[in-house]
Amino acid sequence: MNTNLSFCLALHRAHASLQLKLDDELGIHHGISFNDFSLLNLLAQADGGRVSIPELVRPMGQPQSSVLRQLILLEKIGLVVREGANGFRQAMLRPAGRALVSAARETADSICTEAVESIDPEAVATVSAALVTLARTPTLELS
Repeated sequence: MNTNLSFCLALHRAHASLQLKLDDELGIHHGISFNDFSLLNLLAQADGGRVSIPELVRPMGQPQSSVLRQLILLEKIGLVVREGANGFRQAMLRPAGRALVSAARETADSICTEAVESIDPEAVATVSAALVTLARTPTLELS
C-alpha cells in the first residue's frame, strides 16, 4: 500500500480512537461531545471573543449547515449566543460556555497527555508540525 495512503489511514484511526475516548469522558464529566468541546474551544480562543459562522467551517471539518445546527443546540442550553444582522452572523461564548470549556479543557488535556505519553517527545513535535502543514496544504482546499 502507498505510504501516503497508509499515513492518512493511520491518522484517521488515531483520530477516531481519540474522538471516541474524548466523547466518552467529556460526556460523562461535562455533558458535551468532543465536537462540542472543539467548537466551544475555538470560540474561547477567538480574538475579540466573536467568530463568524463561515470561519468555523474549516477548523471544525464540517459543512456550514452542521456548524450552524451545533451552534443552535449550544445556544439553546445557554453556552453560546449568535448575533448579527444582514446575513453576517457571529457566535460567541456566554459566561456558562466559557466556564464549561475551561473545565472541559482540563479533562481533554489529561486524556491527550495520557494518550501521547508513550510517544517520544521529538516525534510528537515532528508529527505535530507535519499535521499543521497538512491542514494548510492547498490540495485540501475545497473548491
